[in-house]
Amino acid sequence: MVDVLMKGGVVFGIILVCSLLAMTVAVQRWWFYRTVKKEDAAYMPGLRQAIAAGNNRPFGDGDGPLARLWAAIYNGYREASTEIGSVAEIALDREGLRLEKYLYILATIATIAPLLGLLGTVLGMIKTFHVAAMSGAGNPQLLAEGIAEALYNTAAGLFVTIFCIICHNHFRNWAERRLRLLEIRVKEFTSLLTEGGSHSAR
Repeated sequence: MVDVLMKGGVVFGIILVCSLLAMTVAVQRWWFYRTVKKEDAAYMPGLRQAIAAGNNRPFGDGDGPLARLWAAIYNGYREASTEIGSVAEIALDREGLRLEKYLYILATIATIAPLLGLLGTVLGMIKTFHVAAMSGAGNPQLLAEGIAEALYNTAAGLFVTIFCIICHNHFRNWAERRLRLLEIRVKEFTSLLTEGGSHSAR
């Protein structure tokens, strides 16, 4: 790996840093979305049971999107001067921002990685032609180093780009589907408050 890094040059090192950043974001987003999915499966049954028992106060530890949405809607429902629809819309916008957090990093790396690969390719070819101009074709080792630098950067840039595009599209689609599910949960929260827990909420 060190040998490849040395042959790839400075641009290859920059691409490697971008790849490490992209993988870090991908792992963090995967863990976050996994946690959110688990919260939905565990939170809703408990909330429905609490409402059925006449307890519609904020339920749960408040660490996930559903707990934050429920707390916001519940507090808005208790305040007569506050429209639940406005409170729900603001809360949904906040959760939408959380769901899309860091995805711009993947999109940015997917955009610049092929350009960095092209830059490394151009620099490698310049090195190759410079060696050819200075010593002719009699030094195949130096010529091979320049060509290797160009090819390493091309391959690395394409690999990072493909990885980032796949992750970005997958996580973007996941965030949009989860946001639509949160919109459904908001309607359910409102229904639970107005129909099932209106007396105890007041």
